[in-house]
Amino acid sequence: MTIDYTFLCLALLILWFPRQWLRLGRKATRRMRWLRRSRSRLRDQTQVREPGDPRLFISEEFSKPRNFIDFLRALTGGLLIVGSSEWAVEAVIQYDAERVVQENAVDGIAYLRMALLLVGVLIQFIRYEGKFSFYAPLFYIGGLGFVLCGFNAGLFAFLIGWTINTAAPLSPAGFLSLYALLIFMLGLLFRGVHDGYVLFAGVVSFLPVLVSLLARRSLAIFTKRIK
Repeated sequence: MTIDYTFLCLALLILWFPRQWLRLGRKATRRMRWLRRSRSRLRDQTQVREPGDPRLFISEEFSKPRNFIDFLRALTGGLLIVGSSEWAVEAVIQYDAERVVQENAVDGIAYLRMALLLVGVLIQFIRYEGKFSFYAPLFYIGGLGFVLCGFNAGLFAFLIGWTINTAAPLSPAGFLSLYALLIFMLGLLFRGVHDGYVLFAGVVSFLPVLVSLLARRSLAIFTKRIK
């Protein structure tokens, strides 16, 4: 097994730093809040969120810059960890081609890659602020879908999921459940049944939902203000 430690550290930094580290300074934050208030005045009043409403609205989620940063860092870091011939990116962890490689050795490297991605997902959706809270890393998981199942499966799962949510807004848990099913089925379609990353994509997409159910806590969405 060969490891490029420089790019491995870069990939882990991109994948593992918590979303709350993306918070800007006070002046920039005030400016962002002003921009968001301006956008909210233009928004259709029928889409204004009522207190306690858990549904996802595409106009809100796609107006949050941090969501797109989450998507890009999951995509970039994931490609560095897993690699992709489709994206012309070599993985930072590879087996030594000069040695006789057994099947279980290759599987071991795949499991290591999955474990590194899994840690990233756990860091994104679990927070401890006096008590444990769970957040739905929608765009982060969407970025990983492109990495694990390829561009076609990732794109169609992302577009279909948000199209359905636009017609019938879902809760964060409902959306991730739908996305987990979509990315798994489309991954099987484009990658085949023997690709372990496809199964992992479905499992890791549903993991926040499963953990929140076991803990009997609802999944929250990322808001512009986190106490």
